[in-house]
Amino acid sequence: MRTVIYGQPKSGTTYAFSLLAEAMSQGGDVVEVFEPRSMDRQSKVFKRRDGMTWPLSDHMLVKVLYADANLRSGWLGDEARAVFHDFDKKIFIVRDPRDRWISGFFYRWFHLHQPLLADFKRAHRLTLHKEKHPRDIPFHSLLSQDPTAQAAWAKEHKSALDELAIYMDQLRADGWHVMTYEDLVDEKWDDLAKYMGLELRKGHGVRPAFRHVSRSNAHSNWRRWFTVEDLAYYQPIFNDFLTSQGYDATDWQLDPSPELNPSEGSSYMHRLFHHANGPQALNKDLLSQSIARIKRLF
Repeated sequence: MRTVIYGQPKSGTTYAFSLLAEAMSQGGDVVEVFEPRSMDRQSKVFKRRDGMTWPLSDHMLVKVLYADANLRSGWLGDEARAVFHDFDKKIFIVRDPRDRWISGFFYRWFHLHQPLLADFKRAHRLTLHKEKHPRDIPFHSLLSQDPTAQAAWAKEHKSALDELAIYMDQLRADGWHVMTYEDLVDEKWDDLAKYMGLELRKGHGVRPAFRHVSRSNAHSNWRRWFTVEDLAYYQPIFNDFLTSQGYDATDWQLDPSPELNPSEGSSYMHRLFHHANGPQALNKDLLSQSIARIKRLF
């Protein structure tokens, strides 16, 4: 059985990949293809930017990301529809865009995304303050406090969501199984299990190799992170998409007494930015850093 999991970054695709890989392995060895960037349709080989390749197999699980803002690792919609058209099982995961944006903001500081040190320091400082005083700083100000930049982000993000909504209608018409992140993390898997024809084990956790990606494994966190100022900013951006995907666009109720856990915010972004394999690793000795700098010069 050939299966593909597709979705935006931070929509639960890695969790679903771990879950289905375990279930599919009960029927024999599974070729696991994690975030290939392309497939050579002539040789029928999936390729990743780091050189990994996987020939097309009869029993395989492929996980790819939807390319909205991330063309480096994501797949354009038409490309994915064409490559995976003949797959036996095709799954697309959608997530409440309010929560997905929060996760995306914090994950943007992962060293492989090459964030700038000055930008990280600013965002980290503001996040630390917001965790102590949740209502002081609107969440949208963590990215930028420049009104021009905020307006540009809003316009771009609204356009991307409108485009995604149209695309998802096309996927549904093509027979894709669309499920929500919220159902995934709440273990509401009956429809998915029926579609796959597999038994899915409750209490499944993300594999250790992928845990750096995982942040809260929960939903509706926007109620704690957003402020009243955020409602005015985000509602025009998100409401159309919320309605088109079956979410309640009238529900913008905030937590009246929010508590913000650093493990989901400042500590998480600090850990990703100062990852042991990254250029800002805290445990590298000065000699190693000097050698790395010299190598970059030549």
